[in-house]
Formats: sequence, structure tokens, C-alpha cells
Amino acid sequence: EPFVECLERGGYSNIRILGGGRIALDETKKTINIYGYSYGFGLADHALSQSVVEKDPRYHDYQISWSNDGY
Repeated sequence: EPFVECLERGGYSNIRILGGGRIALDETKKTINIYGYSYGFGLADHALSQSVVEKDPRYHDYQISWSNDGY
């Protein structure tokens, strides 16, 4: 919510938060786990989040997974 307020002060409007969650990055094991939800914004589409991360060349050799479990 504070970031949304910051964006609005910067002139952005009509912001829609589609959900929340967490991302755990382990650079040693080269894994990324996308999981959980936000009490304020609900559950995000983690498969969509995974597809965005997979397009980032910095993580081309990482094992990326997601689940709806956890907070």
C-alpha cells in the first residue's frame, strides 16, 4: 500500500493490484520460489509471475517454481 501511494503521488492513477505474495531468491542454489498471498490484496497469479521472471536473462539458469501455499 505505501508503494501505491508513492506511485499516486508521482502522477500514476487507476492502479490495480492483482494480488500479492512473496519471492524467495537463493543465488547459491540458483532457485526462485514464488508463493503465498497478501492479506490486503489476495492471491496473485503466480504462474504469470513465473513467466515474467523466466524472461529476465539474469535468471535463465535458475530453477523457478511457484505455489499458492504459505503467507
